[in-house]
Amino acid sequence: MRRTLSLSLALALLGCGAKAVEGEAHEHGEHGEHGEHGEHGEHEEGHEHDELPRRVELSPQVVTEAQIQTEPVQKQVVAPVLFATGHIEADPGRTAQVPAKVGGIVEEVLFREGDPVKEGQVLATVRAPSLGSLRADLASLQARTTSARTNLTRLEALAERNMASQQELAAARAEATALEAEAQAAKQRLQALGLGAKGKATVFSLRAPISGYVMQRNAVPGQPVTPEQTLATIVNLDRAWFVARLFEHLLAKIRVGAAVEVELNAYPDHPFHGTIEYLAPKVDAEAQTVMARIPIDNREDILRVGLFGKARIAISDPRAAPEPVLAVPRDAIIEVAGKTVVFVRGEDGAFELHEVVLGTAGPGWWRSSKACARASRW
Repeated sequence: MRRTLSLSLALALLGCGAKAVEGEAHEHGEHGEHGEHGEHGEHEEGHEHDELPRRVELSPQVVTEAQIQTEPVQKQVVAPVLFATGHIEADPGRTAQVPAKVGGIVEEVLFREGDPVKEGQVLATVRAPSLGSLRADLASLQARTTSARTNLTRLEALAERNMASQQELAAARAEATALEAEAQAAKQRLQALGLGAKGKATVFSLRAPISGYVMQRNAVPGQPVTPEQTLATIVNLDRAWFVARLFEHLLAKIRVGAAVEVELNAYPDHPFHGTIEYLAPKVDAEAQTVMARIPIDNREDILRVGLFGKARIAISDPRAAPEPVLAVPRDAIIEVAGKTVVFVRGEDGAFELHEVVLGTAGPGWWRSSKACARASRW
């Protein structure tokens, strides 16, 4: 019972988007139903439980809840790869600086460095006496605009009866137009701060412009601030960049759009897939390398800025075009009891464990060796 549970737990590791492979379960061949280990167990008691069972059945509900996927083993072009080291950087397009926006004194800071925040969340409050002045300026301009419009209407009526000069009429029209523009500008200044024209409060709430993590905090209670002063930096890591460094002699074999598999030192069993989006047009003079940018999705929310790793980059040289070979998805490879194995799903829906010997690796795929073909009938 304990051995069956261990195998079931190992199989459950295939969940969350990982894969098993499809095929017919392998008969144990010339050794019969129990195989070599079964015969060995008859002669030496105490060792009959050393081997894990090779077959397990899971209900459709368990398969669905564990998100176990299956994929046929088939011939694939496993492109040769080159290796390059690099690190994770935040996408500047998903980064936001949070300025104070108003001059005043910081009253309260509601975040810490490293905190996750949501778009629109209040980060800090600033007491800004200038907010009252902005509203007063707007009210004054609106009143003057109303008066100027009234005067213009009066002069237009007098001009129709030749009781006002055209010069007076033109001056009144220019004054009304200018005051309307000033009032509109004052209103837009308040709207840019997220404030309305009415209200008497002089405390300004500073809100997060995007969702993400606070990477830098530059505010403490009681601190005087200016409108352009940055109080926080927020980074959204739902999608980030892996920045790889390529040596010059590799450039002839690598192109924009090449498939890449990123393996981070912190998470060697969680490869990330992407393509080269950008190759820098400049060589770093000190390191003699060229920067390659590879956007990757933050699967399982484990990416951190600065994590180091390596990239397997598919070679795009047509002279080195490989032939299709029998290949296994990298996500289907798992280690059980110190052995590299795959789970084969048979026609009856049961999963059977098979040890495999792997060949060369490509982005997303492992090339299988001949030993793999002997382990099971794919």
